[in-house]
Amino acid sequence: MPLSRWSSRHKKTFGKKKEKWDGNFRLPPKPDSYYTETKGHCRWCSKVILKEDDSINERKSWHEDCATEYLLIYHSGEQRAQLWNRDKGKCNHCGCENRTWHADHIKPLVEQKHVKEKDLDWNYYSLDNLQTLCKKCHRIKTNSEVHLKGKRKPTYKADKFK
Repeated sequence: MPLSRWSSRHKKTFGKKKEKWDGNFRLPPKPDSYYTETKGHCRWCSKVILKEDDSINERKSWHEDCATEYLLIYHSGEQRAQLWNRDKGKCNHCGCENRTWHADHIKPLVEQKHVKEKDLDWNYYSLDNLQTLCKKCHRIKTNSEVHLKGKRKPTYKADKFK
């Protein structure tokens, strides 16, 4: 169940035309069912939402698990809230408990860069791929992954251009 509430900051797309994905690996494409106008069908998995008496619930547009999954992927506040509930701010590497903690992807999202829409691995966006790290451990891990980001910009010395 989502920990954060729907609010006006969530983009209203119910019944709108599907947007073309721009290739941004940090914001993966939404499924076709996300843009549906049909009440009683989940906007994430497109399956029917049933009431307890097995009739279609036309007042809902999301299964609770699907809403949680959606918010984990597209809203960092929900991501951090779910991670806090699971880890309570304890560093997954060194075990220290600190008020300032970082949410880190175990398998870095940058590995999804330049992947086609149909080939995306959705496990990269799940809660199982998130961990809590302290600032020091996060910096160490991120620096070890810098080779994945591609070539760094060349640094020029000022005296070369005099």
